[in-house]
Amino acid sequence: MSDQNEPNPAKFPAQAKWRSDNPEKVWAQRALRSAIKAGLVRQQPCHVCGDPDAEAHHHDYSKPADVVWLCRKHHKAAHRQLRAEGC
Repeated sequence: MSDQNEPNPAKFPAQAKWRSDNPEKVWAQRALRSAIKAGLVRQQPCHVCGDPDAEAHHHDYSKPADVVWLCRKHHKAAHRQLRAEGC
């Protein structure tokens, strides 16, 4: 079953490859999206700066509802730090 929010794989092959290479991450993102729609999880402001336009950051993809909410700037910084640490 295809998700309406996913881009066309023919137009965005890099994203399609990422999704096929990272099924656990895709599952966690979809599970979180479902939990938000069901009202089980509420979006929070950025944990660092309080920006209300925050994204979910998973520390452990096996726990899809266990996230830290970060604005785009701090989310990207968190991933840069993880890459620098070799994670």
